[in-house]
Amino acid sequence: MGAPSRVAPITIISPVRRAWAWWLRLTWPLARRNPAIVRPLVRLGFINFAHWSLVDRIPASARRREGVRLPHPYVLFQSNFNGPADLYIDAFSQVVRGRIWLLWGGAYRYPGARPMERFKRFIFARAIATDHYWCAYPQSSSRRIVSTLALTREVDAFGRRAAELPPAEFAAACDRFLADVAGHL
Repeated sequence: MGAPSRVAPITIISPVRRAWAWWLRLTWPLARRNPAIVRPLVRLGFINFAHWSLVDRIPASARRREGVRLPHPYVLFQSNFNGPADLYIDAFSQVVRGRIWLLWGGAYRYPGARPMERFKRFIFARAIATDHYWCAYPQSSSRRIVSTLALTREVDAFGRRAAELPPAEFAAACDRFLADVAGHL
């Protein structure tokens, strides 16, 4: 199975311009349902969890006229992933640079996703130490979990098909099945 994955969290809070907060409120619901936005993030494969929030008052759950309005809205980004934070940020900078701009383009002092070292300084300057987080499978990577779930579906489907096969056909079907799912093993 290999060495266990190292799951690491990151929490970043960034003040953004008020107009940008409106842009985020408008686009986040659309982005969540857009495969062109979501697919590259899923394809990265090492992200276990990612969540973005926009906070403009305290408490955040307060109605518009209640609570204390903050001087700036803040984007709160939380994630946990497999591997070191430097590589996580590098991958974002290379693979989803445009999507990063759509998130942090209105943040104060956002330097852009490239060069990567400048972007990393921006991220780490806004990172908050994480004292506790929960991970359902700390010894597995996201890819391994997705592969295991796919293999489970394949095994269940093969079991239903194989139940109807005569013994002579079962051996050949089993060999084909094992060849088909070898990438999951």
